[in-house]
Amino acid sequence: MKNKTTSSSPTIGISFGSGGSRGIAHILMVEALEELGLKASVVSGSSIGAIGAAFYAAGITSKEMRKILDELIHPKSDSIFDFVLRSDIVKLLTMFDPQIIKSGFIKGDKFQKFLSDRIPARTFKELKIPCNITATDFWSKKEIVFNTGELIPAVKASYSIPGLFTPVEFQGKVLIDGGAVNPLPYDLIKSKCDITIAIDVTASNNSNSKGLPATLDSVFSTFQIMQISIIREKLKHLKPDIYIKPQIKDIRLFEFNKTDLIFSQSLKAKDKLKRELEKIFEKKVK
Repeated sequence: MKNKTTSSSPTIGISFGSGGSRGIAHILMVEALEELGLKASVVSGSSIGAIGAAFYAAGITSKEMRKILDELIHPKSDSIFDFVLRSDIVKLLTMFDPQIIKSGFIKGDKFQKFLSDRIPARTFKELKIPCNITATDFWSKKEIVFNTGELIPAVKASYSIPGLFTPVEFQGKVLIDGGAVNPLPYDLIKSKCDITIAIDVTASNNSNSKGLPATLDSVFSTFQIMQISIIREKLKHLKPDIYIKPQIKDIRLFEFNKTDLIFSQSLKAKDKLKRELEKIFEKKVK
């Protein structure tokens, strides 16, 4: 089906969901489209999905995304996200009295600069395709959708997991992780394309896990459980045309160092996405 897109082909929209390190699987979903010669005309993203959406909308290929990911996992010098990537952040945080952790444990400025240096767009207008990023207004408890103005602050706000990253003050609001209100924002693009693809990378059930979790592991996992509940309820009322959920197990929120395992567990989901798209486009051709 390579290079079969034409001006009359149905338009595609992709929603990149939240899910911490499991969001690495988004790269494989981009690969799936590339291998079919397809390209989305609109995207949305939440939390780590906001990062994926911004890269994709800026024209970054899956191969380039892999290289950027490798820079994070194997940095040439100290810094950026290395603190989170190379350490067991949850165990480390439990060593501290929760009272001394104020707005957030990590300010995140270094990672913000890392993104700025690699995304060739300062504003949404400079992106190659329209992009919608969701964050949460902490005080109003409402979803905030960004699709104009500065790009990187919006992305940072979207991945600012409560308790870990400091909330972002932007446009007169205090913003936290978009996954708190809309972890899979396919609803933002459904009316803007013919085929809506939703990539859900929230945690899969791990029936082998037993015992009490560590304190902050419990907090972050509870946040993920809430996200799963939001998506489950949303799917009852509004369905994307293609829903993909990689079965990624035994991967915690910040285990970015398990890239190979995440990729291997996501291959079936990548193949499913390709099959679903081929099926839809074959019907259109007929």
